Amino acid sequence: MEKKPRVALYLRLSDEDENKLSKEQVSESIKNQEIMLKNFARKNNWKIVNIYNDEDYSGADASRPEFNKMIKECQKGNIDIVLAKTQARFARDLELIEKYLHNKFIEWNVRFITTVDRIDNTKKETKKTSQILGLTDEWYLEDTSNNIKSTFKTKRENGEFTGSFAPYGYLKDPVNKNHLIVDNIAKEIVKRIYDEYYRGNGLNKIATNLNNDQILSPLEYKKLNGSKLQIPLALNYYYDKKIKKCGTYKIEVSYFNNEKKTIKNLITYNCITSEQKLPNPKLTIKLEKYSKNTKLFYTTKSKKNTIKKEDLITLNEGDIIPKNTTYIITKTDNLDFMHTINYQFEVVLTENKNYDTYSLIIDKYLNKVPTNFNFCIKVRKKFKWSEQTIKKILTDEVYIGNLVQFKTTYVSYKNHTIVYNEPYKWIRVQNTHEAIIEKKLWKEIQLKLKNKYRSTKKGNFHPLANKVFCMNCNKAFCKCGKNNSEGFSYLCCKEKKYKWQNCNNKKYISEKQLHEFILEKLNLIIKYYYDQNIIDKLNNNYKEKNTLEEKFKIKNNELNELNKKLQGTNLYFQKLYENYINNIINKEEFLTLKEKYQDDFNNIKKRISILVDELEILKYHESITTDKTINYIPFKNLDYELVNIFIDKIFIGNINENNNTRKIKIIWNLTSIEE
Repeated sequence: MEKKPRVALYLRLSDEDENKLSKEQVSESIKNQEIMLKNFARKNNWKIVNIYNDEDYSGADASRPEFNKMIKECQKGNIDIVLAKTQARFARDLELIEKYLHNKFIEWNVRFITTVDRIDNTKKETKKTSQILGLTDEWYLEDTSNNIKSTFKTKRENGEFTGSFAPYGYLKDPVNKNHLIVDNIAKEIVKRIYDEYYRGNGLNKIATNLNNDQILSPLEYKKLNGSKLQIPLALNYYYDKKIKKCGTYKIEVSYFNNEKKTIKNLITYNCITSEQKLPNPKLTIKLEKYSKNTKLFYTTKSKKNTIKKEDLITLNEGDIIPKNTTYIITKTDNLDFMHTINYQFEVVLTENKNYDTYSLIIDKYLNKVPTNFNFCIKVRKKFKWSEQTIKKILTDEVYIGNLVQFKTTYVSYKNHTIVYNEPYKWIRVQNTHEAIIEKKLWKEIQLKLKNKYRSTKKGNFHPLANKVFCMNCNKAFCKCGKNNSEGFSYLCCKEKKYKWQNCNNKKYISEKQLHEFILEKLNLIIKYYYDQNIIDKLNNNYKEKNTLEEKFKIKNNELNELNKKLQGTNLYFQKLYENYINNIINKEEFLTLKEKYQDDFNNIKKRISILVDELEILKYHESITTDKTINYIPFKNLDYELVNIFIDKIFIGNINENNNTRKIKIIWNLTSIEE
């Protein structure tokens, strides 16, 4: 008997498509794609081995999860045919089309077929059609990207908010998504942070206080309110359905009904267990939220087959589940096609002296018969307040009513690597929304932050103050132990204070060795810039310095004159108002002169703002064109000013037990180097 070809169905609905459809139409579109492909496969007598669905992903995104799962199965030889509605559903990137359809798939003996545009990578006559479609799709994406960039630029310049997610303390206005309104709950936390710092509490102290008071961190607060916000660091917080270390965890359980019919009477028995018997008093469990089509209960009965209705105790959101609980039971009467079951727990493991591994086990029953429904279980550490989060809130101008946008951008629509823009490229618009913090307080806080460095016993700033961070948890490295005769000690991750609950980067690093490492890399960079070819360029730039200095002098003089003029206009208006009060001029004359004053005042302020930006740009260009010496003299010691000029941050990684080395990454202000 001839073996049936194994076919994988690939479905995709991009975010740009989704914007054009209602929620019902989105489900219907995916559903129709699947029906069409299944009918095509059955008509050709192919065996469907899997269905891959990437909803809400762009065709240019090479990181699509289901797409990459399918590619791996193709590489393993588990798929003979990949079937899609159109080539654009598979990819809109010509590079991906060429890589897989015309190279890797041929190499792996995988046939690619589309039902609408009739592409078949085993037929030479469709190859050019495939390439033309790939090229036009890529042009479409590029044009769309340019149009979006242009639109966003205009919106930013008009003081409209263009971020995907509102900053902590604000919400997107439901009437106008480009306008921010105050979140009255988070606003009070922002005020508390500013108040605590103003009263003398440090960043770490404020974060500790908020965590101790069970205040949700910005990310947890957004997630609780349904936000899909993700950060790169979040990847380090997810675990493979296991709990091992002490700490607070979030367990999210979900099931997606893709069965083409309504599921009735689905019962699950959940238990968090280890090798020890339940109940386990080390775990505190709180039900956080659940989908309304599901009811949750708990029981203290130890055997599932003896549990009766009267043994079930209802669970509501926010309930702490008793420690003698054996099972958490979910009951779903009806689950429609394309709908989900969701529920979430917060689990606290207070001690784990035996290093037990805990996991969530789900037994599924449909009408009292076991099923093989695949529930998705995500276990992650709870996101807590950190020094970096506190500092970001304390330095963000959004809290005084200003929008500062375009701080970052992407390399291109195909490469989503983040690029940090120079400050003069930022788009700043003042008074765009309601402020939470007074400007006077905000300025005082900035001054305190600027001068907040720990000094050595001699009164000098520590060379690496606020520069060294943990590569694992992003917390600062601090000094540990006593100084030796040379004044050096050791540095370690601040997570030490919390007994390494959230980080395993436990090994100290010698402060002296770190200084030597930095000096070595710094001198290599300086030596490179003193290479003869570079010297020629620097000498040419040095000739331009006089021109820069002349421009700087002219603009600075103009700025001083405008500031004097601004003071004069203020005095003029004051005198004008006094003349009006004293009936020297009438109301009509006053309003006419006031309007002229206002125009002059606004023009002067606008020109001052432009000059300030231009002077910043000139300072920047002067700093990169000035060649202070031609003779290369290596640095022998680090000091605060030297580190501050050249280094932005230093990240310390884990020790490699095999060769006793560790990864150290230095983010330079001029370039970047990784060891």
